[in-house]
Amino acid sequence: MPKVHKIGPQRFVQLTNFPFKWGFKLIVRGWTQELEHPFRTSTPLIVRLPRYKALVFGKWTGTKNEEEALSTALGKREVTYDDFTEEAGWTPAPDSDREAGGNNPYSRFDLMDGAVDVHDWKAHYYLAKTTE
Repeated sequence: MPKVHKIGPQRFVQLTNFPFKWGFKLIVRGWTQELEHPFRTSTPLIVRLPRYKALVFGKWTGTKNEEEALSTALGKREVTYDDFTEEAGWTPAPDSDREAGGNNPYSRFDLMDGAVDVHDWKAHYYLAKTTE
């Protein structure tokens, strides 16, 4: 995590790596949060610098408790039964027999005549993935 330099009690600046292509944007609005006490949050301005570097200027605007801060940082959310309904956008997996058909080139491990014992490891991986 990049070092945060304080500018007074509420403002900060930091130099960070920003490995994303921005297109032609020079300044974007970001979001940041401390992972140590006092767990402050901010929506800073990020100024693009050459070589995927960025200069961040921000003001701490709020705080969270430790559990909320870590849950937000990890992207945690509570999942309920209602999340698995078609109205919520969830579609069940299609029924399948879990066997690859003879038309699939990866369903046969050996050559057609069986004279040469050649195994295609991609086929093993493909069949293992489809049965999961």
